[in-house]
Amino acid sequence: MTEAQARRSTGSGAGFVIPSSFALRRSSSQRGSALIVVFWMIAILGMVMFAGAKSLQADSQFTRMMRGRIFAKRYAEMGIEVARHPAIKEDDPLLHFSADNGGGYNVKLVAEEARLNINHLIQTGDKALLRRLFTAWGFKPEFVAALCDALKDWVDADSHVSLSGAEKRDYEKMGFEGMPFNRPFKEIEEMLHVRGMDIVNIERPDWREWFTVYGDGRVDVNDARPELIALLADVPMERLTPLLTLRAGRDGALHTQDDVKLSSVPQVAQLLGVFHPQTVEQLTQWIQFAGPIRRIESVGSLGPLQRKLILITQDGRAVWRGEIPAHGKNT
Repeated sequence: MTEAQARRSTGSGAGFVIPSSFALRRSSSQRGSALIVVFWMIAILGMVMFAGAKSLQADSQFTRMMRGRIFAKRYAEMGIEVARHPAIKEDDPLLHFSADNGGGYNVKLVAEEARLNINHLIQTGDKALLRRLFTAWGFKPEFVAALCDALKDWVDADSHVSLSGAEKRDYEKMGFEGMPFNRPFKEIEEMLHVRGMDIVNIERPDWREWFTVYGDGRVDVNDARPELIALLADVPMERLTPLLTLRAGRDGALHTQDDVKLSSVPQVAQLLGVFHPQTVEQLTQWIQFAGPIRRIESVGSLGPLQRKLILITQDGRAVWRGEIPAHGKNT
């Protein structure tokens, strides 16, 4: 046996083989790849857990919001039931309630006629107030003219298109079948179907507070908002100070025990500084002082969440009940 063979035989017998540099590099590369895969798995699992946590948080927030909305509506319904009792007056402390959980209700009793009767304005052909209102809201004259004509076409019984209005063919082009209804509005929400009212709804989401379909068309100035009174008399808001001060009484707040009720057109005209005979005559046609239709506005709340329910009664009988947005709040 040669010396080389002896060395090979001795090494083989010991069972120890020195790895080559290529084998070392390959083994190191495999360990590095496995480590990268582990890091990626950790990152993916982390993202999955984060997404799950965010989803759970969103579900919890949605659940809390829905629970709050349900409780807010229940409080609003409580306020409605309290206020509809015939013995309740507009300054009764029972119209306001606060619960220990941060909820409660606030109720106002006002005349439904403190708003513009949209059917009366259109059927009498008096567009002056509507034009004045939409212009005061910042809409351009062309849009105001088209909207007034579209409102007229919606209510009148014929199919003749007003100068800038909209009849059946115009609504069909927009993809709406069976419009206009060609009858007076049965409720304010129907006004949303009229071409152009979608824009009004975006720019003035409180527009529902300005209109009614009940009453004889005259506005009750004892409950009407100041902006509407200024609109009726065609005077700037600064001229309303004497009237508002008298109407609110000594405490300066409406719907309290010391309120002063306005009672005549000459009194209103004098307080507003209106002396032109034509304007006074218009006020005689447009205002009243004790509208017989009662409006109950109940705002129920739970924390920042609010729901606003409306009940309209005439001669003790409910004629409309529903919900409108409580503007300016998280609803």
